[in-house]
Amino acid sequence: MVNLAHFTPLSRSMNIRRLLLSLAALSLGLGHSLAAADKAAESKNGYTVVLDLKVTEAGAVEDAIVVTSDDTSVDHILDRMAMEAARVTKVPPHLKDGKAVKFTARAPFLFTVEDDEGPDANKAPKPSIHSAEQPIFPAELAAKGEVGGVILEAVIGVDGKISSLKVIRSSHVEFAMAATTAVKQWTFIPAKKDGVAVESRWRLAISFESDVLRADWKWRFAPRPALGNYSVVHRTLPSEPVAMPPQVPVPAQPAAK
Repeated sequence: MVNLAHFTPLSRSMNIRRLLLSLAALSLGLGHSLAAADKAAESKNGYTVVLDLKVTEAGAVEDAIVVTSDDTSVDHILDRMAMEAARVTKVPPHLKDGKAVKFTARAPFLFTVEDDEGPDANKAPKPSIHSAEQPIFPAELAAKGEVGGVILEAVIGVDGKISSLKVIRSSHVEFAMAATTAVKQWTFIPAKKDGVAVESRWRLAISFESDVLRADWKWRFAPRPALGNYSVVHRTLPSEPVAMPPQVPVPAQPAAK
């Protein structure tokens, strides 16, 4: 579980408007099943974070916890965005005996992803990466401080090699070229069905970031069927403090006679 208070506000560049909050799917009370929220979430293509919202008498969200989440990122970026959206969500007050009371509401937050085929698409036999060539961060974009990403779709043959690779979309042509140049050299342990290697089709998110600026979340979550995210980080800060040369004492000048 993730507590609302543990997250610091996110930058507006995260674009909270991308969230879809289905207020009609709110389940009042902790004892209610997730069925209504799950049904509403699965009807859309994208990644879903379901929160339990603690709501005041006035309908303001005072706290929230993550109940279920499709977010597999290391820094829980979608969970954090859902939490921030929850902070500003206004929920209709809940009345008991004609008086507004505190209550808990369950709400799905959907992050729509273009071309996503839904959670069932990820249930297919999955290959695993055997060797991966590191994409090279384009020097011109690094010098400009640009970040972004590429969404790729690969068809992986029974021999573990990529037989087809295409760019679904990219933020920069240079990032697309860098990603395809590297990924086409990747090799895989092929997917297996009933113990036999089979051809499979998967998407990859390749994000290009710096140590001071992250790429938008849409470049870190591939539409399903998805193998995951591979980040290329351009270092701009020194990894260790710069060692200063030792100070040599200056000999004192003899006094004038």
